[in-house]
Amino acid sequence: MYMSKANLLPPIAVSDKSFTNMGSSYNIHRMVWSLFSKGPDNERSFLYRQESNGTLPTFYIVSESEPENESEVWDINVKSYDPALRPGQELSFSLRANPIVSKRDEKGKQHRHDVVMDEKFSMKKESSDKDNCPYVSEIVQRKGVEWLQKKADKSGFLIDEEQVRADGYRNHKFYKPNGKHNISFNTIDFTGVLTVTDPELFKQALFEGIGPAKGFGCGLLLVRPIR
Repeated sequence: MYMSKANLLPPIAVSDKSFTNMGSSYNIHRMVWSLFSKGPDNERSFLYRQESNGTLPTFYIVSESEPENESEVWDINVKSYDPALRPGQELSFSLRANPIVSKRDEKGKQHRHDVVMDEKFSMKKESSDKDNCPYVSEIVQRKGVEWLQKKADKSGFLIDEEQVRADGYRNHKFYKPNGKHNISFNTIDFTGVLTVTDPELFKQALFEGIGPAKGFGCGLLLVRPIR
């Protein structure tokens, strides 16, 4: 596996309309995809996370193959990625994820719901006292960490809710060319400390990501040793 840090070259980021108008998650998805795929039928073999570095975007990418920088618009640093892990190891982490919960309707059809909106809807049904409804930030923290704990159990690591922060709740909505419907999903940013319990399972989570919407910048778990 490879870990890459990719920056758009300043002249491109400033002058090219397609890069200055980077509000569309689909446009960003296509830009990163072009580093690894030569056709629409290729399967995704990478995860990425977009961050802002001043006015220019920075992308952290974990991939099976090295990115092919043929467009000359990127400055990319690549290194091999095979972290040494052990049970009980503590790591600081950050994760941008699309936390969802699956539920079935009256007809037995399964639907995916954003955990925050699902909780707000449930609370609204159960209570008529709007004055006692918690702030959205409180729901994001509680339901976000609850979702992450369930993922951690299956991904070879352990979290302490007192050492995890969930915030940055944001909606992403865009229209996919040739698509019939708008694509919409919500993200939460997690930061904190985790403990490795199963190195092999945890490495799989590092390489394959956590949660849905991985093709649109979600699921990449970034970790570093605690100093």
